[in-house]
Amino acid sequence: MYIKTQHRAILATLILLLAAGPAMATGTRKAAATGVVEEITVTPARIVIPQEWQVLSRASARILRHIADARGAIAVHNPAEALKDLDKIDRNVAIIKEGRPVAVIEDHISIARKHLEYEKTTEVAADLIPIASDLTYLEDVIPTAKAKKHLAAAREHLQKGEKQAAKKELAALDEAVGFSEVDLPLAETVRQVDLARKYLKENKLKAADKALKTAENNVVILSVGVEQPVARARHSLERAKKHHAANKDAAARADLVNAMAWIDRAKQSGDSKVRAKAAELAKEVNQLAAKLK
Repeated sequence: MYIKTQHRAILATLILLLAAGPAMATGTRKAAATGVVEEITVTPARIVIPQEWQVLSRASARILRHIADARGAIAVHNPAEALKDLDKIDRNVAIIKEGRPVAVIEDHISIARKHLEYEKTTEVAADLIPIASDLTYLEDVIPTAKAKKHLAAAREHLQKGEKQAAKKELAALDEAVGFSEVDLPLAETVRQVDLARKYLKENKLKAADKALKTAENNVVILSVGVEQPVARARHSLERAKKHHAANKDAAARADLVNAMAWIDRAKQSGDSKVRAKAAELAKEVNQLAAKLK
């Protein structure tokens, strides 16, 4: 089986399935902002696909564009226009937050923590089921061992009726699934943009420009965080190997489709080393694909 010739069609089918209903995705998330003509929709899926990361990458690029526009307005001493440009950033920040691969599990954890405030522990235990499912699908995106330990501990405390102890474990679980590749630079970007707003309202243009320059640097780091095609192709390939070893070839095929999609992205890189690694991975993918039943 030569998977490269087939993966695009299969991937397109997967995307259609994700868009079709709640069985494969939690729903379409939209970030609203008044007066901004930008339509980007993110459907957070349990299995992260390249198209989702492409949306996040576009949002990062638009943040950079709006920061550049704001700095341009500052250069011509127009703080009012700069503030308008900064308002457009909020929409794209929301898109990135909602499009992170951990957004769905964070929602599920939040629900469980809220229910724990007014429901019996035995009833809250049911809220842990989707969290466990989310962690399974996040295994090729983030380390999940620590999160699974907190989840197991929370379940045990709920079964014993130990509400306060369960709260602590759910809080620790929430922290354990943080997607630092995106969360940290995004938080600093937001902080610097807010600081720039403050300075602009005070007509401190140099200070505002300095804050926006720092914000720009963090967006660049953020872009790197959401664009790692070779690493993600490798994750998918390793997952396929595990599935094949467990005689789960259907699951392995799906993993290889995902791997080839990331490899295609890597082959478009301007870095020759990245392209070379992508070519090597493609050979491994096709070798494994030939072994599948």
